Amino acid sequence: MEERISIVTPDHVELDFELAGIGSRLLAFIMDQVLLYLGILTIALLMIFAGGTNVFSSTARQWSGTVATTLLVFIIFLLNWGYFVAFEALNRGQTPGKRWTGLRVVQDSGLPIGWREATLRNFVRIADIMPPPACFVGGLSILLSKQGKRLGDLLAGTMVIREDFGQTTRGGASPWEAAWIARAEKGRFIKSIILADTKVDASQMQMIKRFLDRRDSLPLLQRQNLAWKIAQPFLKAMGEDSTDLKTRSDRYIVCERVLSDILNRANAANRPDAAGKGDTAESRREQWAAFDREIADIAKSGARGLRLLRPNHLVRIIASYRQLAGDVARARSLGRDSVLVRRLNNIAIRAHNVLYGYHRSRTRAAGRSWLVRFPIAVRAHAISLVLSALMTFGPSAVTYVAVQLHPDLGYDLVPSGFLDFEPARDVSLHNIPGLARPVAASTIMTNNIQVTLLAFGLGMTAGLGTCLILIFNGIQLGAVAGWMTARGNSRALWGWIMPHGGTELLAIVLSGAAGFILAGALISPGNVRRSVALGHVAKDALAIILGVMGMLVVAGLIEGFVSPSTIGFPARIGVLSITLTGWFLYLGFAGRGGAAS
Repeated sequence: MEERISIVTPDHVELDFELAGIGSRLLAFIMDQVLLYLGILTIALLMIFAGGTNVFSSTARQWSGTVATTLLVFIIFLLNWGYFVAFEALNRGQTPGKRWTGLRVVQDSGLPIGWREATLRNFVRIADIMPPPACFVGGLSILLSKQGKRLGDLLAGTMVIREDFGQTTRGGASPWEAAWIARAEKGRFIKSIILADTKVDASQMQMIKRFLDRRDSLPLLQRQNLAWKIAQPFLKAMGEDSTDLKTRSDRYIVCERVLSDILNRANAANRPDAAGKGDTAESRREQWAAFDREIADIAKSGARGLRLLRPNHLVRIIASYRQLAGDVARARSLGRDSVLVRRLNNIAIRAHNVLYGYHRSRTRAAGRSWLVRFPIAVRAHAISLVLSALMTFGPSAVTYVAVQLHPDLGYDLVPSGFLDFEPARDVSLHNIPGLARPVAASTIMTNNIQVTLLAFGLGMTAGLGTCLILIFNGIQLGAVAGWMTARGNSRALWGWIMPHGGTELLAIVLSGAAGFILAGALISPGNVRRSVALGHVAKDALAIILGVMGMLVVAGLIEGFVSPSTIGFPARIGVLSITLTGWFLYLGFAGRGGAAS
């Protein structure tokens, strides 16, 4: 993993980003997890306290308890899966943990991330934390990747950087550095100074300045050794005999004095003449500090800060940004490790994000709606869909036949809740009290969505995790269907399970297909890098998994309210037929008219 990465932005400005290390990222993750669990615990305690009050009647308390439990199920689900997504999308790549540790998620282009990138990188987090909670897969990916990317970053086209916008620039630039940059812009600069027959160039001057700035904080022995080593090439030019100086007790003091004299000569050589009043080091440092403050104020207001600017003000800010970008480029001749270069680079990064960070979200809104992209993406990846169906229904068919031939297998394969399931009755297949139905619906909905997210996210394990999820669900499906058929409960199977189960099975198959889409880009990227191949398929995979969530909301409502109701068997089969027909028509034909465009 590299410490720094250089990016040339679309407007041809080169910016240096410091990549976050695995230690700081792990610390930020732990802090976010602690906040997440504290939030869940606080909400649960508040709801328990609210449900235990006696200000309501008995029936009202039962309803309030039901509503509280239903909300708690949804809140826990949303916090677990939405905490990182929401904070990173709304706070320009920062969760509270990342903010406290000085980290931020950005796109590979250096721009802030949006909802798409935040969703992709966090929906596959389950693959990065494998085996939980060791996070071995994600940690290994960070260490092996040049840009420190975990699997979620590879998919979303993002990286985690360390930013330091808190430092001011005024103290970071010496008069020599600031004046040199100002003169370099005008073509009137002295890139080096001449001491007798010895030339001191810009990089050597920078090394001298850094030593003189830090010498008081260095251990005595290290300070003396550095002073001697840095000053030795210039001793003769400054009128000192290095051979004689070795025997003197004040040689280190002499060396530091020589270095100070060289820096003073450089400052004097770069002072502007009377005609160059605008090129003074002080004025240039004031320009950087003023621009830094102005950009920081705009950044606090987000996109609204730019909209409030008058046209002439915005033009002036863009011109100042171009000026700063040029100063960064000129300052790099002093060395990329220069304190001045780093601080100017940080100002340029923040300015770039303020000026261009909201452009993509506006252009993306002009594209197809999610309702159209979902079926188009499904049809575009028919092979992945067929593979997912085989992984689900193949084991299901084998298990169904096995349980029919050997019913004793049912006691090992069938969940306990289905072992003593009563035969179907015309009046009621399975009663759930009215008060419990919202809780049942919310629990079913959130559980099924988590299963599909697992099938999707584990596609980043080259599809192995997705295969396991699909095979496990297929075996369980076949075992339940075989057991209920063998016990004469086929009406309960079709009347209780399938009205919502048809939609759920289709959703699981589609989520598996989304996982295999990611796996295909990892296993066979073609003639491009894997990160590029993942970027090509990420949009379709995300459209499918978001569509699957919508399907599971419908399935959860059916399972919580329709399946346990008193409607008859024909009506239940009608619900199954209508929902499946609707899904197949939607996935097969929606968006075909605009597909070519």
